[in-house]
Amino acid sequence: MQLPCPDGFLLAPDDPLRASHLRLNDFLIAEEQRNTATTTLDLGPWRKLPKRELPQQTLAVLFRFRWLREHDTELESAHKSRITLARLLRVLYTIKGEFTESDLIAIIDATTPLLGRISPSGPIDRVTDYLKKNNLTPELCRAMRPFQAGLRDEMSDSQASLQSLRQTLHMLLWMDEWEPLDPTRCWSECIRRDFREMTGELRVKWRALLKHLRGNAPTRMPKGWARDARPLLDAVGLDDFQFRIASWFAPFRSGQPLPLSVPGSHVLKGLVWCCSVAGDERLKGYALWLLDVKWKQKRNTEKSMVALTELGISREELLARNLIKERVPDPMPDYLENLRSSLCANPSLRIANDPDEDLLIVQGQMHFYRIRRSTGRIERATDRATLELDWHSLPDQFRLVLNREAGLQRRIQMQAFMLIHDGVFARYFTEKPS
Repeated sequence: MQLPCPDGFLLAPDDPLRASHLRLNDFLIAEEQRNTATTTLDLGPWRKLPKRELPQQTLAVLFRFRWLREHDTELESAHKSRITLARLLRVLYTIKGEFTESDLIAIIDATTPLLGRISPSGPIDRVTDYLKKNNLTPELCRAMRPFQAGLRDEMSDSQASLQSLRQTLHMLLWMDEWEPLDPTRCWSECIRRDFREMTGELRVKWRALLKHLRGNAPTRMPKGWARDARPLLDAVGLDDFQFRIASWFAPFRSGQPLPLSVPGSHVLKGLVWCCSVAGDERLKGYALWLLDVKWKQKRNTEKSMVALTELGISREELLARNLIKERVPDPMPDYLENLRSSLCANPSLRIANDPDEDLLIVQGQMHFYRIRRSTGRIERATDRATLELDWHSLPDQFRLVLNREAGLQRRIQMQAFMLIHDGVFARYFTEKPS
């Protein structure tokens, strides 16, 4: 007999994660009773969880979250339960645990359909921890590719954290030793080719060095990164490192436009840093061949050039050579902040009251809209399509701001504010049949 849970989930008696789901039931009940203004979340029980039970507990949260999404239209407060579960998921990802390859694949597979609904960093953080003592496998790489393809701006902690996650995934999958090579994709395919031809201890040592290259590295080389790179370079040996770098960087002097992918730019930056750590004049000369390179994709030039500052080439010199550009702040605010700023902005110049009719005229970024004050009916002026807010498509945090139980005039005001920024929020409105 299925056990009804506090959030509406039906727990089967033979569910392999039954013990984890029962813990979730207790947690949801406790959170419902907790006064969040005066009492902090008790992390003790979760931190005391045996390490080998942490993967199952994480999976239970993900499965429960997905079930609540699939039954959203049947449950009035499913979004509140999901927000509580998402909060717990963040806690679970901060606790050290023991994850096997199969655990990681299961968690990545369970997270991929939820991208855009939950913070995406946790599973890949677990992978990077796992790789400190283990290597990638074909199955793990196959699981990460749809995860990478499904990443969205929604529900990322910030634009910076999402960018860092994308960069990390780029490098992890660049290390996929089973993906077919494609020389037209990136200059760095020659490195992947040569690495795959290595055998024995040589391959082990080079794998360790290549794993040290980071996609989410800062602009300047961190001291800790350089310190950890030194023994990896010593293991490879100066002679072999010189030989490989001379071979891999030789195309930079060819005068031919070279392809450069995003992960390839990270690899190049890391190898230039390695040249700096080695402190060898011959390696510095090889790295300076970059000053003559021609890339097919101009947008990636700066990523490869900026690493030369570690070899004494100043940023001013790179600017003078038109090899990099002045930094321009990202004009896009964080995703959720779009909504908050919309609701706080003064709409007087974008919303007009029609004194002769029962209408609000809203000027969006892409369209004009007419909203009936008496009914809340929304009409897009350009094609007279009738629109309505698709409540179930909204991220859960939005629902806490856009209270569906608010009065009509308050709902009209909130939806008008969203339509002012229709370049961001139009996706949450659907056309009603004529």
